[in-house]
Amino acid sequence: MVLTVMLAIAPCFANRIYLIGDATPGGWSLDNAALMVPAADGVYEWVGDLNAGALKFVTHHDWLPSYGPATDNTALSVGTVDLVLRSATADPDNKFAVAAGRYALTIDLTGATPQLTVADGTGIADKGLDTYYPEMIYAIGSATPAGWTVKNAIKMRESDFNSGIYEKVLTLNTGELKFLHQKDWGAGYGATVANAPVNGSGVYTIAALDDADKKFAVALTAATDYKMTVNAVTGSMTLSYYPEHLYIIGPAVGGWSWNNNAIEMTTSEEGIFTWAGTLSAGEMKFFTERDFGATAYGATVAGQEIAATGVYDLEKLGAEDKKFIAPVADVILTVDLKQMKLISVPDTVAGISMVADDGIIRIYDMMGMLRITLPANENITDNLTKGIYIMVNGSKTEKIIIR
Repeated sequence: MVLTVMLAIAPCFANRIYLIGDATPGGWSLDNAALMVPAADGVYEWVGDLNAGALKFVTHHDWLPSYGPATDNTALSVGTVDLVLRSATADPDNKFAVAAGRYALTIDLTGATPQLTVADGTGIADKGLDTYYPEMIYAIGSATPAGWTVKNAIKMRESDFNSGIYEKVLTLNTGELKFLHQKDWGAGYGATVANAPVNGSGVYTIAALDDADKKFAVALTAATDYKMTVNAVTGSMTLSYYPEHLYIIGPAVGGWSWNNNAIEMTTSEEGIFTWAGTLSAGEMKFFTERDFGATAYGATVAGQEIAATGVYDLEKLGAEDKKFIAPVADVILTVDLKQMKLISVPDTVAGISMVADDGIIRIYDMMGMLRITLPANENITDNLTKGIYIMVNGSKTEKIIIR
């Protein structure tokens, strides 16, 4: 007997659709293409004035892929027409012939055949985004692992639709740096003056690239990982020495699935991440993003076994994938990227009795021993030496680190 299993796969639609052509307000410039407004998943709308000329649709800041009519110079007229996807330069580059006027356009990619619906836009308010930002940008330059090889430029995806904010944990070296809108030479972002210095964490001003091709001059004593945020809205590039997020993944916490197993650690101090829970016997490592291509941290030797109590050296992983091997234990894990240490202590919170909220804070050490009690308005740090503690305030508990 042959068993056939049918898997339901959710359709994947273009994140964006742009109007481009001399009939549009932006002409044939990819930088000025008119962005349609997403109305639903796979449905896009635009209302505005068009000039006499040609029109087609692109899906991102590039000429391919694009959508046009089945026959070149098909008149753009009221009604619904099928669209044809152009995915290679050898495919026909069909365009609509547009008569000057006001139009309401809707593209629907949800059916078996993509369709464009055209309506008279008279009396309908403009719908579209005059100011928009690329769906992604690419870091490039001798300061990056990509060097000046454009096909290796490092993708930075937009944090939200048309937010203009792009984030990535990136290793920087001494060298030049700029950003492209696509993996091709052309539009992008650079410095406001040629060779604007970048020497570490901080906020730097960016501007659209011009003919002078102004780049940043990065000067570092050693290759360094930074959380890089490019904000095209405010015209800034922010470098932070430590990542904002850190995730545990591996059989020690359930498996290698980002959707089902990855656990985000918490942080109350830059570069320090914690997690309390039950480990299973197995491998684990740490990532700065929910992506196996992101910066990862692991052990200094492959198969480093850890115990419920211990301090272990941490290393940024490269080609050699060195993982930690965890025991079955209830633990509190601390990843200290400042000291490059993994600290494991028994999770004693489960053994600490909660009390009614009586306005008193109780501080326990990591062995579960009550160290001090004090009023809720008193400064905790004045009463404790350096170390890791559990603070209980009524029914609430949290781990605190005194440095």
